[in-house]
Amino acid sequence: MIRGAHSVPRRRRAAVIVALLPAIIGVLWASNVPQAGARVRPPKPVPAWYMTGTSATDLIRQAKHSACTFAKRQPKGSRLMLFDFGAARKYPDGTFGASLREIRRFRNGAILEALKKAARKYNRCHRRGSAIIAYGNTNSMPGYMSKADAHQAGVQQASTVKHLRKFQHGKHHYKNQSAAAAGDIEPGWGYPGVSKALVSGANRTTYFDFGNAGGCPGQPGAPGCYNGWDLGDLGEVSMDGHSLPLPEIYRPYEAIQWARVQARWDGRYFFAGVTGAPIEPLSPAQGWLELKRKADHVHRELVSIRNSGIHSGTSADRSEAASKRDAGGRESLGSPMTQMTPAHLVANPEGFFSTSLIYPLRNEWVASDHRRFMAVDAGADPIHPSTGVLGIFRQNYLRVSQSQRVIKVPGAGALELTEAPAGSARAALGDVAGHLRFTSENGISGTLDLGDVTVTVDSPSGGSP
Repeated sequence: MIRGAHSVPRRRRAAVIVALLPAIIGVLWASNVPQAGARVRPPKPVPAWYMTGTSATDLIRQAKHSACTFAKRQPKGSRLMLFDFGAARKYPDGTFGASLREIRRFRNGAILEALKKAARKYNRCHRRGSAIIAYGNTNSMPGYMSKADAHQAGVQQASTVKHLRKFQHGKHHYKNQSAAAAGDIEPGWGYPGVSKALVSGANRTTYFDFGNAGGCPGQPGAPGCYNGWDLGDLGEVSMDGHSLPLPEIYRPYEAIQWARVQARWDGRYFFAGVTGAPIEPLSPAQGWLELKRKADHVHRELVSIRNSGIHSGTSADRSEAASKRDAGGRESLGSPMTQMTPAHLVANPEGFFSTSLIYPLRNEWVASDHRRFMAVDAGADPIHPSTGVLGIFRQNYLRVSQSQRVIKVPGAGALELTEAPAGSARAALGDVAGHLRFTSENGISGTLDLGDVTVTVDSPSGGSP
């Protein structure tokens, strides 16, 4: 039984507040829900970040710059600062962590240090509102872990979050932030048993599920949820324990899917908000409104995977941006990384795009120099499997921005990259960018020009049309 606040020692009050965090968040969000009959406006999106640093130093550097950018641009209120560190992993020495899209694997100790530096930097750059700093990973781990190991990976993720909270509140008494766990849980990336074990270990602390309902009822042409999932499984990972659903709503049918998950769940089911990305057909704001129309109890969080265009627009922001420019005259909020990723093809990637946009994923090309990161994912459109898809992910470390773009090749079927620049990342990402060759399951081949981001399909005789 919790004693009254007047009898709780000062050093324990922060812990009590953290323990009550889910209830506090619910009250704050509920107070922002418009009255019946009032015009409903979507919340302003805040950025979410793919973590692509290739060393502990660079991981910390990226986390710090991202946190400061978030703090300077966020709207008022309590918002979620989501860091996606990649797939949960167990290492040979028995420790746990995450694989950053197979670019580099980091143990939870390194991830915790990056999150601590993000917390410190957010406090220094803070202007308005507050933030919940979330350690996110994914369930892309088929063949890597048993259910027992997956559960322990979740436990260690939650433990990392608790250590971050001690740093925030026990050591520094930061009043403008807290911490949570999160997972991009997608049926297309893993089987339900192992995935549920991961989440059950992690959701002993506040846990945001920012995944999708790939293949489930409501998706056109899909025979059923991918990899043997069902609506009950999705309800379990998104609402059981301390889980809070923050689903990806990129296409209109996804709002229908999640409304059905809500209807299937036994008990009170509400949405923390929506995860969006401004890739056709729905913008983040449109995705939030679509879920609001189809489902009940949608709270006012909205995170966006693509974040290069998010600005608060205040005079202070414009003044600071003007004083900090890169060589090209663009806003510079970050700094170069210390290491580079050689250009290379990845045979079995986790990918930088949701299975709502590319599924199945065949392979990937990645490269990064000190200032930029790029990945190209190749596969198919999950709604129209006869359409091939190339997804281009870009990150600028100086501007602290990330962007995504999808190019479709009708009639090709799933695409696969066959030839691409290799070796020097500096050359591959230079002003005169290279070309990537692809083929498809329907025998169509072509070239992606990385410079102007266009696709040229070969003629049947082998030459360009």
